[in-house]
Amino acid sequence: MKKTYLLFCLSLLMGLNSCNDKFLNRLPLDQPTEISVFTDYKNFQAYTWSLYATFPTIGYSEQETDNISLNWTRNTGESSWIRGNVTVPATSSETTWSQYNFIRKCNLMLDNIDAPQSKLSEKEKEHFRSLGLFFRAYRYFSLLTTYGGVPWIDHVLNNNSEENQAPRADRDVIAEHILADLQYAEQHIGDFKDGNNTVNLNVVQALFSRFTLFEGTWRKYHKLADAEKYLQECKRVSRLLIDRQPEIHPNYDDLFNSIDLANTKGILLYKEYNNAVGLTHAISISGTTNSESARFEPTRDLMDSYLCIDGHTRWTSPKFISDKVMEEEFSNRDRRLWLQVCPPYTINKTSGGWDAKWWFLENNVTENGLDSLTARMYIDEITKLVSNPRQKVLPFRQGYLGGILFSIPHYSFMRRSQPWYASEFGYNTWKYFNTTLDLGSARNEETDKPIFRIEETMLNYAEAMFELGEFDQAIADLTINRLRPRAGIAAMKVAEITSTFDPKRDKGDARYAGDYEVDPVLWEIRRERRIELFMEGFRFNDLRRWKKAQYALRQKKGQWVDKVKLRLLNKKGPVFTRNTLNENAFTLDRAGDAGYLTFHEEQTHLWPDYYYLSPLPLDQLVLNKNLVQNPGW
Repeated sequence: MKKTYLLFCLSLLMGLNSCNDKFLNRLPLDQPTEISVFTDYKNFQAYTWSLYATFPTIGYSEQETDNISLNWTRNTGESSWIRGNVTVPATSSETTWSQYNFIRKCNLMLDNIDAPQSKLSEKEKEHFRSLGLFFRAYRYFSLLTTYGGVPWIDHVLNNNSEENQAPRADRDVIAEHILADLQYAEQHIGDFKDGNNTVNLNVVQALFSRFTLFEGTWRKYHKLADAEKYLQECKRVSRLLIDRQPEIHPNYDDLFNSIDLANTKGILLYKEYNNAVGLTHAISISGTTNSESARFEPTRDLMDSYLCIDGHTRWTSPKFISDKVMEEEFSNRDRRLWLQVCPPYTINKTSGGWDAKWWFLENNVTENGLDSLTARMYIDEITKLVSNPRQKVLPFRQGYLGGILFSIPHYSFMRRSQPWYASEFGYNTWKYFNTTLDLGSARNEETDKPIFRIEETMLNYAEAMFELGEFDQAIADLTINRLRPRAGIAAMKVAEITSTFDPKRDKGDARYAGDYEVDPVLWEIRRERRIELFMEGFRFNDLRRWKKAQYALRQKKGQWVDKVKLRLLNKKGPVFTRNTLNENAFTLDRAGDAGYLTFHEEQTHLWPDYYYLSPLPLDQLVLNKNLVQNPGW
C-alpha cells in the first residue's frame, strides 16, 4: 500500500461518511458520492486502502493479564478487570461497539459492487467483495470476542431501517456469518497487485486461522456446541498458509524494530509508519519517560515462564541459577527474554545524570557483589541478537542523544540521580524499544508494526492440532521448533513432556466450578504462545477463551530485593548517585528485609463468570429497546 496515497484515501472516506440519503440524492459536484466513488477498479481500490486505518496502532497492552503490571498509581492503577470494578459504559464512543461505524464503511462498498455505476468485471467484483467481507469479518470478530451475540447488519442502514431496532443475534449466528464471509474471501480474493502491503490470500487465511482458533477453543472451554467445526477449519486453513509460507525471519528483534518491514520473512501484513507523511508513533521514548506509558512492567509470573536454553523450566533445569540476582536470572534463558525485558548491567559514570562519558566496571564485585565473569555479559551479548546495533544497545540509551542509564535494574525508589526508565519491579519492557532515530522531543518514530505474521499461525495450528488430538512430534517440528532456534533454546521433545515437566503447571482450581487441569503438552504450547506473542495484545483474549482469566488475579510481583544489599549499594559508586534509596517507597510480599517487590494489593475475590463478556453501552440500550444487556451486568 502506498503511504503517500493513504492521506487521499482518508479524506475520500471522510467525505462519504458525512453523507446521508438526502445528501446523496442531490449529487453535489464538490464532494464524493457513492455514484462517483464506486465506479472503476482504481476508485474501489482507493476506497479499500482507506479501510486499513482500522488496524491497531503500536502500543503497550496486556495490563489486564498476568504478563504486565501497570505500576503507575498503587492499587487504583491496577486494571478494573482485575480489581472487579468494571462499570457499564455510558456511551459507545470509546468501546468496541463503535466498530459498527467501520462495519458501515465496509457495507457501503459491498452494497455498491453490483450497483449500476460499477464498471468492475466479475473477477474484480469477487475481489473487492472479498476485501469488504474480510474487513467486515475482522471487526465483527472484535464484537464477537467482546460481547458474544450482537446485531448482524450486512448492508447500509438509513434512519427508517428496521434493523436499527434489531435484537442481538445469537453467538452461533454471528460466528457462522464471520465464517462464511472468510470462506468466501479465501476462495475469491484475486491477485490484482493492489500493493506490496495489502490484504491478499495469505492475510485472509491468517485472520481465518486467528478467528477459528478463538471460536473453537471458546466453545470448548465455555461448553458451547460446534467447537470441533471451528478447530477443523483452523487446522485446514493454518496448514495451507504454513505450507505456502514456511519460513520465519531469523532475527526476532527485527520484527518489532525495523524502519521498513517490507519483504521480511514471515510478515504477512504490517502497519506502516513514515515521518514524511506524518504517520509516526512514540513507543520508544514514551516507554522510557517518567510517565504512565513507561510503567507497563513485566511480572514475576511472566519471568518464571521463560524456559532455559536446554528447553526445560526454571524449576527443573540445572541451567537455572537463581532469581535472587538479575544477572543470574537472565543467564541461560530463552533469548526472547533479553529482547522483551531489558537485561541487567552496571557501569560507572564520570559526572552528571545523562552525560555520554562512562567507563565499564570490569570487576563488579566491589560495586554489587556480582561474579565478575557475568558482569559484562549482557552488554556484549545483546549486540549478537540484533541485526542493526542501534536497534537495541546496552548501556541503555533513553532516546535523547547521549542519554546513558547507569544501571539496570533502575528502581523508582532508588533512581541514583537519573529520572527516566525507572521501575517499581526492577523489570523494564523494551520489546519495541530502539535507538535507530535520535528521537528528542519530536517523537517521530517510524518502526513498523506487524499485524499478521506466520509465527502466530504456526502457534494457532499447534494449539488446534492438540485440541483435535492430533499434536505429535511432527507438528511440534513444523511449528514450535521452527521458532526455538532463534530463541536459543532446545527443541520441544513431545515424549519428554510428562506430568512432572513443569511442577507449576495449572492443576485446576477447585474454587471455580468446572475448572480443569491443563494437559502438560498443552501447557507447553500455551507457554510458547505467551512468550512469542508477548505485548502484541493476545494474552487477555487467550485467557478468556481458555476460561482461565483467574490467572490475572494472582498478585503481581517483581524482583527479589534485599534491603541490606540495597543499603550497601546506596553507598557505592560516584558521589552523585548516592543516598537516593527511599525504603518507604516500596513494599515486599513478606515480612522482613528481603522478598519479591509488590505494588498493587493482592486480590481476594474470584473472577466472576459474567466478566468473560463485556457490558453493552447504556446509550445503545436506550436507542434500541430490543437490545438485552449481557447477563450479570
